[in-house]
Amino acid sequence: MYRDENDHFAKSTNKQMLNQIDAEALVLARLRSRSGGERIRIVDSQTVERAFGWVFTLAEDVTIPANESQIKIPQQVILNKHSEQLVACSIEHSQDEFIRLYEKLLAKSQARARSWCLTITFPFPWGRWWKGSVAETAKETGFYEIGGKEIER
Repeated sequence: MYRDENDHFAKSTNKQMLNQIDAEALVLARLRSRSGGERIRIVDSQTVERAFGWVFTLAEDVTIPANESQIKIPQQVILNKHSEQLVACSIEHSQDEFIRLYEKLLAKSQARARSWCLTITFPFPWGRWWKGSVAETAKETGFYEIGGKEIER
């Protein structure tokens, strides 16, 4: 079998998918790496697992003193177990609505990925492409990605 240490595709396709414990650690590491994020905790009783990953409800641990650069924490986040993408929403939704909107974006993204090759007409309608893109829809819905420094796992 072909192996290349610099083959990032092989590395990303061969790694194990996250389990819930690792997912929680990843969420907290990303959120806590932001200024003032050390007060964030996950409300275990409200965690929901779906085919795409987990929806975590967040709360602020008031037993830890706040600092002056405290960040506003999202009400809930989604961690995609396939891509390790952490997503939040600037608009507060019920948990069911948050999941429904995310699943709708995933379905749209997957539909576009299936028809990417040789399925367009020329000249390509670039102006319309952005308006109907998954990124634009996500932005309009209030979704945003949370990055950050991660701890070594």
